[in-house]
Amino acid sequence: MYVPNAGKSPLSPASCRWPARAGLTAGLAGVALAAAACGGQPASVSLPAKGGTSAPAQAGLTRPARTPAQAVTAAYQGYWQAYAAAMTASSSGRARVILARYSTPGGITALIGSLRRVWRAHEVAYGGAVTHVLSVRITGRRASVHDCLDLSHFGVQDKTTGQVVPNSFGLPDLNYYVTLELSGGRWRVSNMTPVEVSCTS
Repeated sequence: MYVPNAGKSPLSPASCRWPARAGLTAGLAGVALAAAACGGQPASVSLPAKGGTSAPAQAGLTRPARTPAQAVTAAYQGYWQAYAAAMTASSSGRARVILARYSTPGGITALIGSLRRVWRAHEVAYGGAVTHVLSVRITGRRASVHDCLDLSHFGVQDKTTGQVVPNSFGLPDLNYYVTLELSGGRWRVSNMTPVEVSCTS
């Protein structure tokens, strides 16, 4: 489910690349991915290190956690691994399979709509998100994760030329509350809500 950033946006639309070119303004991670395209870094800067987990095979390698909070955290981190892998899959069928373990069905439908625009632009994920989970709260079959999300290592790469787009990297301190739902024995991301105040301020 796409959650628009109510009120004044902390991002500068002028520095966004994806929303203008690929229409990445819908889908579960629409706000976060708009932020990933709004780092505002000039093209002459050095590329960030390729952080996160970008290999598609790693999306399914998140190990079972021992406590409920660890299970929620692992599912949330797995979501970002899976998203990068789905973005690189360049196929809605493969992307759905990758995302199925980490996102609710409604979220997957919205994400696929956004990813099609990325694929038409011949772009794939470069790097990945780095999570800094601050807290986990579980109430029945719902959980809330407070994350200081680092997207400064998550950008895009032109599949045709192999060139990484310098200004596609995101911000390092995005304040997010993420809702997960327990379904079929797995925690799946269902919603992301941004907070305008930086989580490091």
